[in-house]
Amino acid sequence: MKGLNLDEKFCALKEFASDDIADALMKLNVPYGGFLPDIVMYGPERQAGNTKLIGPAYTIKTVLRTDTTSPRPKQHFADAAPPGSVVFVSVPPNTVNAAWGGLMTARVKAKGANGIVVDGRIRDLAEIREEGIPAFAKGTSSLSAKDFIRPTALNHPVTLNGNYDPPIVIRPGDIIFGDLDGVICIPRRLLDTVIEMCKVNKKIDAGLKEQVKKGISLVEIFAMYRIKWAKDDDDHPASWGS
Repeated sequence: MKGLNLDEKFCALKEFASDDIADALMKLNVPYGGFLPDIVMYGPERQAGNTKLIGPAYTIKTVLRTDTTSPRPKQHFADAAPPGSVVFVSVPPNTVNAAWGGLMTARVKAKGANGIVVDGRIRDLAEIREEGIPAFAKGTSSLSAKDFIRPTALNHPVTLNGNYDPPIVIRPGDIIFGDLDGVICIPRRLLDTVIEMCKVNKKIDAGLKEQVKKGISLVEIFAMYRIKWAKDDDDHPASWGS
């Protein structure tokens, strides 16, 4: 991908699905293939359409309102959203409130952000959808954030909620990709490699589908495309499987 700027790389990435990217990242030994479990699309539609969210992570870490020792940002987190970024909001576990709403969505859209991912709940769903930018979350809530949580750090590494070993860490600048099947965090250093691997695998998958349409069994197809190539070259993307 040498010679391409970041926007051009994102255009290339848009040709793929989160499944393709996760397969590549698993091959590259990224834990869980970069998948962020249980976060699904709420906007601009609920799990519908061809929406794809792509951009570098701008992270917002929040803590419980009762936490009086953690620092407070000098700037409002929505005002600080960089153009082209994906706003990623980290929320304390087991909170019932929303961590994001309509007004904040309007502000980050005005700032040029590409979308929002919340490791927790959102509200003002109708307002969020009116803004027309991608929004992903674990759920919704009628409760405001102000009585439950507050921001503490902007653009610092954050850890996804859940008992994952190793932990799932989202770092500022990591590439966030979201679609109907889920949200993936691509380590920035692996972006070029992932795109190249996805290109190869997509071509292979297209060949597999053509064979299926011809009535060839999956066992025969996997023998032709996957098992044979896997013996020839264990690192060939064709050996990944589906």
